[in-house]
Amino acid sequence: MSKLTHRRRSAVLAGAGAAAALCLLAACGGGGGGTASDDHGVASVAAPAAKGGSARPDADDDSGRPQLRLDTSQQERDRLTFVYFDCLRDHGVPGGHKPGSSQWFPGGSATRDAAAYKACLVKKPLQPPELDPAKNPHYLDDFRTYIRCLNDGGLKVKGLADGSGWNYDGASALTPAQQDRLDHDCELKAYKQ
Repeated sequence: MSKLTHRRRSAVLAGAGAAAALCLLAACGGGGGGTASDDHGVASVAAPAAKGGSARPDADDDSGRPQLRLDTSQQERDRLTFVYFDCLRDHGVPGGHKPGSSQWFPGGSATRDAAAYKACLVKKPLQPPELDPAKNPHYLDDFRTYIRCLNDGGLKVKGLADGSGWNYDGASALTPAQQDRLDHDCELKAYKQ
């Protein structure tokens, strides 16, 4: 069995194909942060820029962007991701369709389409801060707990030393849907702030 690498959700947008995610990361940079809300809602939006500040964020400014939480449902993640993708499409970024899906995924060039990516940055969802090593001081400990949880649940994986993902480490009897559910459950158990 060839080893496949699974990247953390903080590195790619959930629901996006690998090619689209790579394009997004190259064009827009990695996911940012913001702060998670203390309420129990599914997603929250970061506070607007301070008075006198810019209403449109720069690449280093996360204000105004939707903040995903660990307990954000996959449906809500997909909805927020496709709001961002729709913005890119509406600003002229070329794209395509994921096989078997009616959803559009961005393509294009980070250089040629920079203005569109900048204009839509305010709609790009921020990944949960717990999944960002720069914001979670216990990230590697949480990552190791996450890997143990996946293995205990029947998904045989080996974590990468830097905490950026994992490789399959044996066969699993779990269906893809069961793997997704296990991944979500293990994230909720392992990552906390």
